[in-house]
Amino acid sequence: MPPQDKLPGRCKAAAFDVFDTLLHRDVAAPADVFAWMEARGHAPAGFAQNRRQAEAEARAAAPGREVTLAEIYARPRLAGLDPAAEIAAERALCVADRRMLALVERCRAAGMAVYAVSDMYLPADAVRALLDGCGFGRWDGVFVSSEYGVQKRSGRLFRVFLQSAGLRPRDVVFFGDDRRADSLGAALAGVHCVHTPGRPPLPAYLPDPETPEQKAMYAWLANRAPDIRDGQERFGFTVLGPLAVSFAAWLQAQAAARPGSRLVLLARDMALVREACRLDGARDTAYLRVSRKSLCPALLMRPMTPQALELLAATLPGQLLRVDEILAFCGFAPGTRLPGYDPGLTFDLRRHPACTPESALGKLLCAVSALSRGPAGGPVRCQAAAARAYLSQFGLERPGTLVVDLGSGGTTQRILQELCGCALHGLYLACDGRLYQNLPRDAADVFLFGGQPAPLWYWMAQPILEYLISEPVGATTGYRMTPQGPAPVQEDASPPAELLAVQRGALRFAREWTASPHRGTALAPDAAIAPFLNMARRPRMEQAACFGDFVFEDGVRFRLAAPRTAGEYLRRPAALAKDFSAARWKVGFLKRLFRLPLPYDGFYALLKHLRDRD
Repeated sequence: MPPQDKLPGRCKAAAFDVFDTLLHRDVAAPADVFAWMEARGHAPAGFAQNRRQAEAEARAAAPGREVTLAEIYARPRLAGLDPAAEIAAERALCVADRRMLALVERCRAAGMAVYAVSDMYLPADAVRALLDGCGFGRWDGVFVSSEYGVQKRSGRLFRVFLQSAGLRPRDVVFFGDDRRADSLGAALAGVHCVHTPGRPPLPAYLPDPETPEQKAMYAWLANRAPDIRDGQERFGFTVLGPLAVSFAAWLQAQAAARPGSRLVLLARDMALVREACRLDGARDTAYLRVSRKSLCPALLMRPMTPQALELLAATLPGQLLRVDEILAFCGFAPGTRLPGYDPGLTFDLRRHPACTPESALGKLLCAVSALSRGPAGGPVRCQAAAARAYLSQFGLERPGTLVVDLGSGGTTQRILQELCGCALHGLYLACDGRLYQNLPRDAADVFLFGGQPAPLWYWMAQPILEYLISEPVGATTGYRMTPQGPAPVQEDASPPAELLAVQRGALRFAREWTASPHRGTALAPDAAIAPFLNMARRPRMEQAACFGDFVFEDGVRFRLAAPRTAGEYLRRPAALAKDFSAARWKVGFLKRLFRLPLPYDGFYALLKHLRDRD
């Protein structure tokens, strides 16, 4: 049981420090309240610096005692400004510590009187209002150093409190977070102090904040994340939520820079981002349930020019695929045979091989295109017609359409452009080197990594990210005609509870953040993605076990990082190499297998370097 949960039975009263014990500010440091006021237009330009200097001047003029807010605002550099604006800002940025709120209620239930004792320049009425506004209710007394000219650290404010309340030191237990002002100051007055640990630390994968925006968001997270008991929901709240909100803010800024534009978010991996946009007030958005598989039949109906042939090849999953698997992906009925080809013949599409009419892959796809126009292509033609009808509902040809995707090489944007006969503008979370090889530089913008190809660690973790932000439904495999028009056909799916918990946490963050005083503030791209990459490089076992079991679909289905037991690999060493090669999250695979605190990311980087060199 934490020490602050233990109530001495002989005490008649409990007293509490206020700031950083009962209340936490949603900023990294108290002076950041002034910067927030200035940034939000609640104070004139230069206020933050003037306010800090005015307080320093007031303290210099009154050595040895606490100053009042009125004395600070009486300094010439703050002339004409109303201190009520600062009190209002404190109220907007203060939140209760839920553990301490429960403790105060326990003290009251035990029949103890409760008091607040604080070193603070705010007047007692303002401190009382802050406590009341955060749910702490009635107090038997509020003692603030500015009203008595003495502080806790000297023990004198405690003596004033004891005398005014008619209490002896042994009648009181005091709770505070500061060892100097609270623990030692209380001891000087003979009062027993229970040290409260303050806010629990944020997860280690959140890097040290550098910018004011990052510091504010991390302080806000630290004030709320401890209240979330489910580990995966907490991960979604602290890592995925800030990323989704920051990307959504960037998307809206991109749309605002193009009057008359609208965001069209592509399923399934933009579902979470779409909801973040909606929560932040975005109105003109659409959600397009498409996949490369659902659009492939319509693409197959296009004339097989060299460019169309190359695009068709890029549409296929980047896997080892048999001829019969390629036919199924293109929409042919099961059992369809391609004349001249063994159904089991395999093509390696993992490294995006060049596809020309003269290449083996090009000849195969030309034969598939020809087959789609014959009797065996009936199902393909039906699916192609349904796909075109579905797309026609969204008016993609309308000027200003911005298609939003997770991104890599811009393949889906190119498919949509081919099928709709118009140029589109892509907005991507990240990209690889193919994006600007396949699209003009002015046809796409990228959020992460300065628009440059994403680094190794991102691609290692990208399947996890895609799964976490995707709508928890099956992939769109095609379309069917209904009385209401064409509707997507999706695979059956039973999303794991862990995925739903992560997304619940991310959406909780988006809802609460957009309703907070910090609304409109977003992290810079590198800061937004850093916690996720840190987790992917050095996961805790909780994340490795959870995310490694997620089943990912990319033409074939596989778990991201699911090793067998070490005993099985000792009996069958060849299985280790095979399973490790198949794992998409290799660091997670190693972490789950060996379960030791080793630098698995370093091992993976070395193996990757050796493989690429060979």
